[in-house]
Amino acid sequence: MSSFILNANIYDFGTDAGAWRAPGTGPRDNLSEAFWRTVARTAEDGGLDGIFLADGPGLSSNPAIRPNRMVEPLATLAVVLAETSRLGVIATVSTGSNDPVELASRLLDYNLLSQGRFGWNVVTGLPELSTQDFKGPKTPERADRYARATEFLQVYAGYLDAVREGRDFHHSGERFQYSLKRDELPTQGAAARFSTQVRPLIVQAGGSEQGRRLAAQSADAVFSAETVFEVARKNRLELHAMARESGRRPPVVLPGVHLVIGSTQAEAEARFQRVHQRGPKDYVLQRFSSLLDIPADRLDPQAPASALEQLAGSTERGSAGFRKSITAYGVANGLTIGQLIRHFSGFGHQFFVGTPEQFADVAERWWRGGAADGFNLLFDANPIGLREFVDHAMPVLRQRGIVPPEPVATPLAFAQRLQELSA
Repeated sequence: MSSFILNANIYDFGTDAGAWRAPGTGPRDNLSEAFWRTVARTAEDGGLDGIFLADGPGLSSNPAIRPNRMVEPLATLAVVLAETSRLGVIATVSTGSNDPVELASRLLDYNLLSQGRFGWNVVTGLPELSTQDFKGPKTPERADRYARATEFLQVYAGYLDAVREGRDFHHSGERFQYSLKRDELPTQGAAARFSTQVRPLIVQAGGSEQGRRLAAQSADAVFSAETVFEVARKNRLELHAMARESGRRPPVVLPGVHLVIGSTQAEAEARFQRVHQRGPKDYVLQRFSSLLDIPADRLDPQAPASALEQLAGSTERGSAGFRKSITAYGVANGLTIGQLIRHFSGFGHQFFVGTPEQFADVAERWWRGGAADGFNLLFDANPIGLREFVDHAMPVLRQRGIVPPEPVATPLAFAQRLQELSA
């Protein structure tokens, strides 16, 4: 069995709203080159496989709560690439605010300069406050977003084929039309741009049925939001079956884990509380409300988790994948809505607070049990959370044979490992 994939999802200061006020952290740290060089070196030297950056067009959070928004990921990851020689990088890019041919041309250059270490995370959303920036009359419904994303990826793949094969490119669809002659494409140096035929990897993060279909048809890896082992295993098997029905290799499935590591359970809990208590009052409640698109005043802390689906109704907003996974976790563990709000701290991924050994138990069960091919790791505070994981959890994972004793030091290792896992 191949080893477990571990990517660090660096959410600027950290996932917790109080992370920017953690001891030793400055409010502008994430805007410095030194911050990202430290993150890059820590992740690569520590044996992680890649760095993943989330993004969305427009202001993603209230600056009174988080003083600086995340830096644009393609610009940030250029620093990470320059600092590393092996680490994979994945940037989030929205199909709702880009052109597929222009994006494909840009990503080919990233692929060239990174020697095949680059991937992009496909998201379809366009925040409501940003819709006007892109001259949209209203926020697109989920069906429209995924219809655009499906054709977007068809154009993207067709354009890459045309570049690689040195031929004209034509596409006439409902949303995109192109007619490009061979000499208008970057066919010179095509072999180098594909880095020995490795395309920029495609990651998909949607948990709705539309998102799962899109992943099965186009993705090399899926950033899933699974919280319950049995549900995650079923989801992975279904994604693999859907991909095979589409004539593709199954994607690698990488659930997200929001984690806090300590030498003891009590130490980890105290560390979580130290950071968490520095956040604004009611921030977690408001984020939970926004994530699921359920008004905060309707979230009764004493109500059972099963009430969430009824409260959400037929909303097209919020994350369908997070709503499903959070509800499943709450029902499986007999939790109330109030307990779920605390547990997920405003995020939809499974939440882990504990020791390296306890985390290794979770990773081993999910990996050997067929529920995951790896994890995308979200730390409560950066770069300290990443450093503590590398220093304390990675040695335990190595001892158990979950990750390699030494990272494979070749530029294409990241892409090749993902492709081997999905073969």
